[in-house]
Amino acid sequence: MNTLKQKGMAATVNAAFVKAMVLAGVLLAPTTVSAESIDEPGLAPFSAASIGMTKKADAEQAAEQVQQALSLLQQSAPAQTVGEAAAVAVKSLAPSLSAKHPNTNRVQLMGATPLTREQVIAKHASQPIPSSSAATEDPYRSPVYHSFAIFDASSRLFEDFDYDGFYQTFSVTFDVDVFGVYLNERADLFAELYLSRNGGPWVHYYTTDVFTIYGDSTQDDYEVLTTLYSGYPTDHYDVLIDVYEVGYSDIVATISADETDGLYALPLESSDRDHIDEVIVVEESGGAFSVLALLCLGLLAAVRKRETWV
Repeated sequence: MNTLKQKGMAATVNAAFVKAMVLAGVLLAPTTVSAESIDEPGLAPFSAASIGMTKKADAEQAAEQVQQALSLLQQSAPAQTVGEAAAVAVKSLAPSLSAKHPNTNRVQLMGATPLTREQVIAKHASQPIPSSSAATEDPYRSPVYHSFAIFDASSRLFEDFDYDGFYQTFSVTFDVDVFGVYLNERADLFAELYLSRNGGPWVHYYTTDVFTIYGDSTQDDYEVLTTLYSGYPTDHYDVLIDVYEVGYSDIVATISADETDGLYALPLESSDRDHIDEVIVVEESGGAFSVLALLCLGLLAAVRKRETWV
């Protein structure tokens, strides 16, 4: 009976010893905590989102408008795919896209491989619409004659999270003037916007909504705010703007980095390159051997005490 009792106690002590050794091993091992930046999930190449807006005349209102547009761009940031990003953007804009808010700015998401400028021009030329309202420069022979000029174009840079001087969000602002038979002539336009990486081919990134201009007014500037998500290496990009009159297939005005420094050599990169890699390591190893020694001494004392009782 005493023998069985001793074996049972020995088994209990062995189990406790094993648990103690496992616990001591955990305490001995250095504790490592790592926090690493996670890359953006796989997206279609050249994914980007843009918002076009007619700028307010009041500076405070214009600044508020830009902040709202930036917020919408953040809400439309891609999840897993550009399609999911579009769903997020539509969901976030759902209340404002109702009939009560017909003039609300919309987020346009662009994915896959964008068209070149030549392809976009060919696409417009293939449509069965007149070539231009300015087919003749004689206003008496062509009562719908208009001539256009881009008075000014500029750019602004936003959101450089890794502080390397290259930005993932930027805006382009341009002012188009129209001249015709009447004072303060009215015209409905839209524009195609392109980027050229370090002197390379012009690649399309945004088509504006239709906007209205009046004569040579300075209160009808149009601004396009864009965030690049993927496909844009860290480099300098030029901007080109082609303006079309609604109902006609020809370009009525154009401006690029060749005409103004405001569109020249913008330092840009997509958001999948605009992040900071952080690795935080915390190591704790001091005193682990002392804990193990104390555990072993305690177990030996318990074994001896049980043997004394037997």
